[in-house]
Amino acid sequence: MLFLFLALLFSAVLALVLKYLNTGSPYGVYFVNYITCALLAFATLQPKTLYSGDATPCWLGAITGLIYLASLAANGYSIHKNGAILSSVFTRLGVLVPILLSVTLFGERPTLLQGLGVVLAVAAAVVMNGLPGKAAAAEQRVYLLPLVLTLLLNGTADAMSKVFNQLGRRQDDGLFMFYIFLFAGMATLVLLLRRRCPVTKRDVLFGILAGVPNFLSSRLLLAALGQLPAFLVYPSYSVGVILVISVASFFLFRERLNRRQLGAAGMILAALVLLNL
Repeated sequence: MLFLFLALLFSAVLALVLKYLNTGSPYGVYFVNYITCALLAFATLQPKTLYSGDATPCWLGAITGLIYLASLAANGYSIHKNGAILSSVFTRLGVLVPILLSVTLFGERPTLLQGLGVVLAVAAAVVMNGLPGKAAAAEQRVYLLPLVLTLLLNGTADAMSKVFNQLGRRQDDGLFMFYIFLFAGMATLVLLLRRRCPVTKRDVLFGILAGVPNFLSSRLLLAALGQLPAFLVYPSYSVGVILVISVASFFLFRERLNRRQLGAAGMILAALVLLNL
């Protein structure tokens, strides 16, 4: 449980860094972020080898890294077509993908109360983000494909840690992380070169600030999946991050929650209790 708590804590730090720091080219920040994560992953490898006798970390890490970047691109495209609020809701709904995967393919079976906790956690994430008002929704056309891609790609990116947890060896966890961020960084570099986007000093600074908590949260989440069932880890991680961000925003930036968000925070607490019964 400690790994899960630390994972959501560092993920909240990452979200706060990205939310409250203005950046230049987003892909420049993504690139430095991924390279920072890859370097940290390599630094923690024991022994320092890029092949341990099992190819799973390499090929599965490569696939996961490309999905990471695709999910970011899909989210950006969805925000452009549908706005940030609706896109955020579908990003949160992506947690359904690893939950369904763990239940259907890996035989995990939540109890009735834990199942209710999953439903409540997903509902709380939607309520916290909110939906566009009736007037805005009437004026704005909804593009379904970007929303579906956002849900599926974000959910699949999260689910790949569970897939490796089932297919890979625990001693290769660090190697898996290294290849994820290496291939994500390489793919981002290709985009930078094609768009001829320079990487500024600000991109480097913010990329490093994002990369450290990004690596720690990803590594700790993988460790948590080795100890706890995925149907508990993923919803707790998703809504726990929201709760930590809300609390931190109140104390650090004096941002107050409205009634809807306070209700969602109460739903999150109830969901966390049910998930751990």
